[in-house]
This record gives sequence, structure tokens and C-alpha cells, in this order.
Amino acid sequence: MSLTAPTPGKDLHISTPTDTTIVLSRTFDAPRHLVWQAMFTPDKMRRWMLPPPGWTMTTCECDARVGGAVEVAWKSEEADPAMTLRGVFTEVVPHERIVHTETMALGSGQVIGSLVEKHEFAEQGGATTMRITQTYASKEARDAAIASGMDQGMEAGYKQLDMLLA
Repeated sequence: MSLTAPTPGKDLHISTPTDTTIVLSRTFDAPRHLVWQAMFTPDKMRRWMLPPPGWTMTTCECDARVGGAVEVAWKSEEADPAMTLRGVFTEVVPHERIVHTETMALGSGQVIGSLVEKHEFAEQGGATTMRITQTYASKEARDAAIASGMDQGMEAGYKQLDMLLA
């Protein structure tokens, strides 16, 4: 089942090939080593990973090696506690593929989503296509992620990433 039709150009494309997976594809006009660096280097991540409106990023750490961790946190004046994304890298083939666990939680520890995320990077003619496969524990968890509007937030960030890579 495809949620959005593929669009010409660089817009995010989303599909749901199984009951527990979401596949997201996006092309960037840059070599894959630069896309990789932007995706997994904290000072670059801070420049394109947009928080929800009214929120600020308070933590951005990423050690993209097997056993290394990723942690990003956001807070807002209206919402307390903060929201965190934490994970551990389980597979790393630089500039080609990276896999990590991911848990989204409120500062209170309440888990609001958990998944395994695989990024794959392919370069052709100086442009890089990134394919992200998210695997959830259940269809309900996958459907909740889709319903959250995550695609809109991700595409807004990727538009910022386009400018960073230009």
C-alpha cells in the first residue's frame, strides 16, 4: 500500500510494504558521503533536524559506530517533560548502510514509540537516494507513527538538509 504517490524531484516518498514496516525514500543533490555526514554528525544534524513548532532541540549526540548511541531531545515551554529519541547503532557500513534501534519517549520515561531503523544510501550521477526502512513491533505501532504526521516533519527537515548540502 502506498501512502503517497511518488513525486518527481526530491519529495519524500512513503510506502508500507508490510503490516509492521514503513519505507521512506528521498533523493538529495549531493554525493552520498556528504549526505551521510549530514545525517550522522551532531553539528550538522542540529542544522536540519527541525523540532516541532514551539519546541527547541536541547540535546544532539550521535556516535555512528557499532555500539555507539544516538540521542536527540526537544522541549517546549508548554510541554513538560521533554521528548527524547534514543538508540544504539547495530550495523554500520560507512556511506552505504546503517541500522539503529530507536525509542521515542517523554522525559517522564513514557515510551511513545519504538522501532528499528535502517538507512541505505545509493549514489548515481552525484545525487544520493536515501532509503529508510522502519520496522515496528506491531501494525498498531506502525499506524500510530503514520498518523502522527511524521512524514511532514521529516520532509520539512529534509528541505533544510537540501539547503545545507547546496
